[in-house]
Amino acid sequence: MKTLLSCLVIILASMTARGQDGYDNILRAVTLADRGEVTQAALLLVDAQGITGDVSMLVLRGDICLKAAMVREAKADYMRAESLRQGAGLYGLAKCAAAGGDIKTAVSLLEAHLKSPFRKSEPEILLDEAFRTVASSPEWRALWKKEWYKGYERKGWEIDHYLKSGRLDLASAAYEELASQYPEMPVTDYSYARILMGNGRYSEASVLLTGITEGSDTPAPWLYALAEAREGEGSPYAAAAVYARLINAGYPDPGLLLKKARVLLRSGDRDAAKKEMQRYISIDPDNTEALGLIGRTYAEEGAIYEALPYLNDNVEKHPGEASAFRLRGDAWLASRSWERAAEDYAMSLDLDPENGMVNLNMGVSLINSGRAEDACHYLRKARKMGVKEATDYLAKYCIR
Repeated sequence: MKTLLSCLVIILASMTARGQDGYDNILRAVTLADRGEVTQAALLLVDAQGITGDVSMLVLRGDICLKAAMVREAKADYMRAESLRQGAGLYGLAKCAAAGGDIKTAVSLLEAHLKSPFRKSEPEILLDEAFRTVASSPEWRALWKKEWYKGYERKGWEIDHYLKSGRLDLASAAYEELASQYPEMPVTDYSYARILMGNGRYSEASVLLTGITEGSDTPAPWLYALAEAREGEGSPYAAAAVYARLINAGYPDPGLLLKKARVLLRSGDRDAAKKEMQRYISIDPDNTEALGLIGRTYAEEGAIYEALPYLNDNVEKHPGEASAFRLRGDAWLASRSWERAAEDYAMSLDLDPENGMVNLNMGVSLINSGRAEDACHYLRKARKMGVKEATDYLAKYCIR
């Protein structure tokens, strides 16, 4: 059963403990690759310590090198992974063969991959751009005439598709079929838990997911689902513990740090949250979400001078983002610096004039700056957009 579970996602079990610096370097590379800066990402990992003995990290580096058209380096990493654990490098080697136009070798290696415990899902393979050049070949079509997957796997993908499409009714119907044929499978419990979450029944989902996520080879999506369920049921600190589990396992998702920070904020542990945000910013210093979040966190504490470096940096790096000006305006508003708040809210409204709360705060800032008449336009607009707080201000300052 553990082998079957590991087929659904990248294996977490093979990830060994590594220092924070090494892990953060991997997250920097993933961030660069996600932005399309794949050559820089690959070069960042070329001499990274500890990778040569870690199957998962070898595959990750191979994937990044391949995207950077560094086929020779990618192939070396995949071959090293294969030598460490049979089957681990086959998929990457198949992609290298496809990149070189060797259709027969690519399909042969992919067939071997499909027979291994590392096999990826059919949707993931079919959507992989690495095989685009071989997908119309007779060899490729012949490969997919064979049945490589079990019925519960296909039904699980079907349910996942419906849930992502917002069709909870179709997901529930597909689940009934899955449960009738495979009632004792962990994937059945996982699918039902996600349907429960779709219906807002987070506590029930948490119970189910806790029972199937105890092993070290738990698929990452199952842990993400558990964290979401914990947060949904009002247990943010428990959600943070799940995100920490993924981070400690070395799962290569930079967003985990921000997810953990957000739930720590909800739990009231602001100091721990700020540490996670600062760590994320050290990895991706240009990220507007992270800069805005840490700046707002300091501002909410009244620490305006600690907030401003982040908020100023956000505005300088993202002058076309309404939220960057809004967040700095909120900080000025909290510190009762009314004119500066109004300036930032004006810039935010130039970029996004239909934000009700910004219109309200613009009106409040103008009132406190001694410009009540100018405030009325923004307050009326805020009320029109459903911001109830605007009504009292209108009654006090704008009705004669």
